[in-house]
Amino acid sequence: MNWVKQLFSRRRLYHDLSDEIQEHLEEKIEELVAGGMPRKEAADAARREFGNLTLVREDSREVWRWPSIENIFADVRFGARVLRKNPGFTAIAVLTLAIGIGANTAIFSVLESQLWHPLPFPDSERLVDVHTVLRDNPKQWDVLSSRMFQAWRSQTRSLAGLLGYSYPRNRNLTADGSAERILVMPVTSNFFEVLQVPLVRGRAFLAEEETSGRDRAAIVSYSFWQNRFASDPGLLGKQVLLDGQPYVVAGITSPRLRFEFIEEPAVFVPLAMDSSQVTRNLYAIGRLAPDVTPQQVREELAVIFDRVLKSEGLPLESTAAVANLRETWTQFAAQPLYFFAGAITLVLLIACVNTAGLLLARGLARQREFAVRATLGAGRATLVRQSLIESLLMSLAGGAVGTIFGIWGAGVLAKLLGPDRLPRTAPIALNLSVLAFVLGVSIVSALLLGIAPALFASHVDLNHTLRHAARGLSANRGQLRSRSTLVAVEVALALVLLFGAGLFLSSFVRLQEAPRGFDAPGALTFRVDLHGENYAKPDQMQRYFSILTEQLRSIPGVREVTLGSGLPLTGSENLFGTVNVAGRPPAHKYGTFLTMHAIAPNYFQALHMHLLAGRSLDSHDAEGAARVAVINRNASQELFGHEDPLGKILEFVAQPQRGVLAQAPVQIVGVVENAQEFGANEVPFDDLYVPFSQHPVPSSYVLIDSNLPRGSLLASIRAAASSLDKDQPIFDVQTMDDRITSSVQGARFTMLIVAALAAVALVLVFVGIFGTVAYFVQQRTQEFGIRLALGASPARILRDAIAQSLAIGVVGLAIGVSSALILGRLLRHALYLVPHEHTGMLYGVKIHDPLIMVGACGLLIVVLLFASYIPARRAMRVDPMTALRYE
Repeated sequence: MNWVKQLFSRRRLYHDLSDEIQEHLEEKIEELVAGGMPRKEAADAARREFGNLTLVREDSREVWRWPSIENIFADVRFGARVLRKNPGFTAIAVLTLAIGIGANTAIFSVLESQLWHPLPFPDSERLVDVHTVLRDNPKQWDVLSSRMFQAWRSQTRSLAGLLGYSYPRNRNLTADGSAERILVMPVTSNFFEVLQVPLVRGRAFLAEEETSGRDRAAIVSYSFWQNRFASDPGLLGKQVLLDGQPYVVAGITSPRLRFEFIEEPAVFVPLAMDSSQVTRNLYAIGRLAPDVTPQQVREELAVIFDRVLKSEGLPLESTAAVANLRETWTQFAAQPLYFFAGAITLVLLIACVNTAGLLLARGLARQREFAVRATLGAGRATLVRQSLIESLLMSLAGGAVGTIFGIWGAGVLAKLLGPDRLPRTAPIALNLSVLAFVLGVSIVSALLLGIAPALFASHVDLNHTLRHAARGLSANRGQLRSRSTLVAVEVALALVLLFGAGLFLSSFVRLQEAPRGFDAPGALTFRVDLHGENYAKPDQMQRYFSILTEQLRSIPGVREVTLGSGLPLTGSENLFGTVNVAGRPPAHKYGTFLTMHAIAPNYFQALHMHLLAGRSLDSHDAEGAARVAVINRNASQELFGHEDPLGKILEFVAQPQRGVLAQAPVQIVGVVENAQEFGANEVPFDDLYVPFSQHPVPSSYVLIDSNLPRGSLLASIRAAASSLDKDQPIFDVQTMDDRITSSVQGARFTMLIVAALAAVALVLVFVGIFGTVAYFVQQRTQEFGIRLALGASPARILRDAIAQSLAIGVVGLAIGVSSALILGRLLRHALYLVPHEHTGMLYGVKIHDPLIMVGACGLLIVVLLFASYIPARRAMRVDPMTALRYE
């Protein structure tokens, strides 16, 4: 630790050294005086013997000091003084860098919290998602049966534990005489053990409670226990009602239990599994055993999977898949977030290039200073070091300001994205990872923006520089070329961003104008999800919805009421089916997969969906009538091509291993136009519409067209639903206009972000061009004065001044066009909508869209002209006599 003491105590050490040398000198003088020499002659003789005292001190200091470290400290102090003396230049450079670093800090904070931060479970990187995929399409997940889950859980040795769960669903909780709708999550008995988050009170579920009829235990979340039951310690052992069924509270979860990637449930119940049936919506999470990799787990589970299927005589269509749990739940959000990161990195590069141009101009202005320092013995490495340290100081200052911008921007970004666009609910905050990122970006920025100006500024021709010192300096051809190159790079990067913004703007406009296949402006929608023994049979479901719709129609001011298992822009999560055309071989391996909608007779009329052929469903299509269906245009083309589908019979394919039971065939009586399931940016769905009375489902949407104010209509709806059954509340209340807005919300957000980045890039390019042209004009002041004195017109001078910047801009545009097209081709699967997959961020635009490219180039040329015109006007107003005296 002596070197640390010396480093921070060097002032005292140097003072002690001087005192010691002075003492030796005085002792020598006294010795000579004692020998009879006069004091003045003795002092001179002692100094001659010691030599140069200053040099002696410097040589002695070398024994314990590090000259390089002290020189760096000196350079830092000098650089700070230089930046303080140029506040305008420093403020512009720091603010420019702060914009770029702040934007990158914001997106990094989001990336770190959403994609890379560990899940909130102990040793969470050992948790893996276990599921099944189709062998011929590993990207397509398959149904995980309860039989397979139980076989895996009992036979695996590579997993320390395997839990099962279903997604939380809304259920009606009744306790202490009041009812409310809460999220309930079914889980297996080892759920909390595998996650390693034990309960704070009570017990976990028992293995025997995973059986239907014995699954009447409940575990309450800690926050729900606090908020709903006021942390009542006597809640354990009490009975609550879920959808009218009694459950006994067995435990309270730990406050540390958070999921982040799914909605936080209020209550947990046992996941009842019947090995003779398929448990729908069953998912599994495993914890790796020590020294076991996910690949080893997958191989073991695949062997068990095949063995179970072979023992039951089932085809080997699927296999096991294992992946890191965090990566599984963030993979779909990674693509747009990485895209934003790439776009924001371009802004940082533009900011660095812009600042490098400023530093280059400033370095040329300081060449006389560097020449004097070189004359006094400073080497080129010393001058380069000094320039880089000044760049580093500016970058660190920009990083500090950018951190503030970044944390604020991260919060705004997360708020704009919303929980529906982010995979996790993890907090976005300033942590060590973010600080390390800011420090790294600041250092890299310093190197990017400082190395070229430092090399040019330190390359000093002493004779030329000192000879022209009195007249001012002019840059050599290489320096001018470097400044022009930096501006061309700025223009190229800005064009890439501007072209991207144009693509997203065009995509958003196309999304809004895309045909939706329905029209129900102002219509109010809500959802009802029936639970309990009173609605266990199809006729009970049918009776409830029939009475509800009749009561709603009787409300004064209501024009139309309809219902369906799904509405446009909501998807259909209740019914799916695989069908074959009767009398024909399957179009695919097992048949054609269709999305089914159970609808009321007036469904198409209420939504103004255009009937293309045949008839709509009507009140005659009741339970005892012939089974009929209407298909959409996509399904008609998929099943029949150009053939008339009316009258054809569709047979449902039973798949017991996936929980798909046999159904009665249906006859096609009509074809309807396609309607958007989720939004315009989607694959074509093949839809099958069947009468609700023939296929009643417990969860349905209701649509009401009315001229009543929303508040009074909603109050009437709630009153009607409560009078029918107060334990079956309505939820998910939205207008169809709200659903349309939500369907394009992601596209709107992406467009705004890219447009904002493009706007920042344009501002930075404007500043860069303005500074460059102003610098060129200053360098050519004498030339312009001579030409004006010889008769050149001011307009000609103006054109020449602007032409130089336009030439740079054209080179930058050429580079930018090439770069944009290459990036578009490389990223086409990430950016552009991929057929038959829900991937891609752009809709209806092409990689080589010429109109958008021409528009982006035209806008940049306008910016170039405007940024060039202001300083170029100075050139045409040069006084010839003043210019001739300029040097």
